[in-house]
Amino acid sequence: MQNTVSILKIVLPLIVSLGIGFFARKRDILSPEAIDGMKQFVMKFALPALLFGLFFTAEYSASILIYAVTMFALGFAGLGIGFLVGKPLEKRSPMYRYMTTGWEVGMLGYALYALLFGAENLRNMATLDFGHVLFIFSGYIAALYSRIGCTKKESLRALVTNPIPWAMIAGAVLAMLGVSRALAPSGVTELIKSLCDFVSAPLSCVILIVVGYGIEFSGKNFITAAISVLVRTLVCAVLCAIALLVFNAFVPLTDEMRWAVIILFITPAPYILTVFTNNEQERADVSMSLSLQTLVTVLIFIGIAIFRF
Repeated sequence: MQNTVSILKIVLPLIVSLGIGFFARKRDILSPEAIDGMKQFVMKFALPALLFGLFFTAEYSASILIYAVTMFALGFAGLGIGFLVGKPLEKRSPMYRYMTTGWEVGMLGYALYALLFGAENLRNMATLDFGHVLFIFSGYIAALYSRIGCTKKESLRALVTNPIPWAMIAGAVLAMLGVSRALAPSGVTELIKSLCDFVSAPLSCVILIVVGYGIEFSGKNFITAAISVLVRTLVCAVLCAIALLVFNAFVPLTDEMRWAVIILFITPAPYILTVFTNNEQERADVSMSLSLQTLVTVLIFIGIAIFRF
């Protein structure tokens, strides 16, 4: 009975939040504009605040560099694999090549990890996400902008104007310069951390509602989506195994960090993919693929929750 309650404490908030978002769209309770506003709150305020607070109060060692370089390299490895396996599948959907890399950590990974290990351990996910974010806003975004005819300058502008990598970098730089330690005796560091925690407090629930709102299924695109799930699952399983081997070789992994790696690699492809489609058919294929990938992520996560308890 105790195990059942422990599992429900993790799974029930997930299912209810996703359900709220799903039925809010079905019943027209929330408009697309309202959901877009919630996304903007997450990406421009709540998530940057969370990441700044985590990196500002973190302790740094050589292991941070190992995590960052490895995730950055694996991002490019996944993109390269995508271009290889996507070529024979191009007639069905040219977007396959972008679905074997990039992980929706910001809009899903953090929420799932917090459900399993609590917000106090989100630093593990943030540490992994640092190198991943640098990959997303460099190689991945550049490749996506290129396919819709945008210039490198526009790709660079996307990186420069996005608050997420800057929040990470600012928090890390201030911490490594000793600012957080210097301010700790006066209580200012705790004050900054409390403020960041307050702004990011609704993050998990808002993210899951937004994700639930975006889940939609269509039999017309099901085969395309199923192939995307199969290919992505196989590629991400290999990349996850490589990541764990590299990390174990250089850094003694805690149980929480090991699960952070696994949860990161089970998340779907970045939801921004829909922005870089060239026509309605591509958009429908990507939306269906991301919805099915999200459902698979949720099911795997529920399996992890049951396994851990």
